[in-house]
This record gives sequence, structure tokens and C-alpha cells, in this order.
Amino acid sequence: MSSKTSLLSPRSHRNGFTLVELLIVIAIILVLSALTITGVKKAMLGAQKTQTQNLIRSVNIGLSAFHTEYGKPPLPDLVIAAGTDIVLGERGGAFSNAYIVAVLEGLGPDDTGVRFNFAGGEWQVNTVNKKLESYFTFPRVQQKKNGAYDQVGDASELELFDSWGNTLMIALNVPPFQVESQQGVRDKLLFTNNLANYSDSAPREENHVIWSYGKDGVKGNADRPGDTPPFRGSDDVISW
Repeated sequence: MSSKTSLLSPRSHRNGFTLVELLIVIAIILVLSALTITGVKKAMLGAQKTQTQNLIRSVNIGLSAFHTEYGKPPLPDLVIAAGTDIVLGERGGAFSNAYIVAVLEGLGPDDTGVRFNFAGGEWQVNTVNKKLESYFTFPRVQQKKNGAYDQVGDASELELFDSWGNTLMIALNVPPFQVESQQGVRDKLLFTNNLANYSDSAPREENHVIWSYGKDGVKGNADRPGDTPPFRGSDDVISW
């Protein structure tokens, strides 16, 4: 009888997890964490690109409004007389995009201490925007991201920065338009010295274009480098 009772009695319950079960749980947690981090990074990149797109759209609105009134880009007469297309905001380039901010906002000598000593001498805002009218007001930022840098006296004062701390690049198509294509000199085709040219996308006869090289700061798809890499698959943001 005791033998039957022993055989029919329930087995003792096991406490805790085996090593294999613990490893499986840890693996699942790691996979879920990786998926979550990837999702968060994609969401953050998407938000940053949207913010940069909005800033580029703002520049486009201001430049279009100026061009509608004056029929020419917001540049000094001495630059327009040369008839050569120009890029502002290029890293290490000669021309700061802060000049575009000052002109489009109509900032005269009483509004800002910024002076633009570019090639050809000091550029005066009131010789370009003669009435000092405001065509757009850009957001001011204390860090070099998503707006015009608001640090009086700093070398980067009023410069426009994208979401990743890089200056926005702005190319202006300078008249007169006498030929179809001539390396940006008195021609219809907007010349950016290949800075805005991708293998699958490039400016044509726009009055102006604005762009950013994105989070990595490199033109086009970083997996396919070169002078003219593709835009597709990159984190770049462009206006055309």
C-alpha cells in the first residue's frame, strides 16, 4: 500500500529557472532592447530631418519673396556684375550664410554688429535690401542647431545651422542668363561646384537651392562615396 501511495503522490515542484531558460530570457531581452534602440534612433533621425526640412523651407520662402520683389538674388551689385553663381555656408568656404539671414530679415547697422568682409570688400545689407524690409524672420538658437546662431560677437553669429550642427549651404543662381551652361558664369544652369550634385539628383535652373549633408556631414550615401554619390539612401536634406 505504501508503495502505491508513493507512486501516485505528486512530484515535488521545482523552484527557479534552469541555466538554459535564463539564457533564453536574456537573449530575448537583448533582442527587444536592440529593436527598441534602433527604433528610437530612426525616430530621432526622422525628427531631425523634419526640423532641417522646415528650416530649409523657411530659407526658400524668404529667398523666393526677395526674388519676386527684386528679380535677382540678394547679393551686392559687385557680385551680380561678375555674373558668377555663388555658394554660401560651405564648410571652410569664403561666404557665410549669415549674410542671407541679415538681408532677408532687413538687419541694418543698428540691428546687428555683424559685418561681412567677403571677397570684394565689406557687403552692406542696406545696399541689397534697400528698404530693410523683412522677408522672413529666422528662429534664434543658443546652440548651433536648427536656426540662426544667436551669440553676439561670435564668428558664427547669425549663421544657419541644421539639426546636426552643420551650416546650411545655399547656392544662388546669378544673372544675366546668356547661355545654357558655362560653369555658373552668366548661364541658366545653377552651378554649385559639384557640392549639390548627386548621381541621381542635381539642381538645374532654379533661382536658388538649399541643402544639408545630414547627420554624417558627408554628401550622399556614405556607403557609396565619390564626387557624385547617390542621394537615395542618404540622410541628406535638399530643397529641389
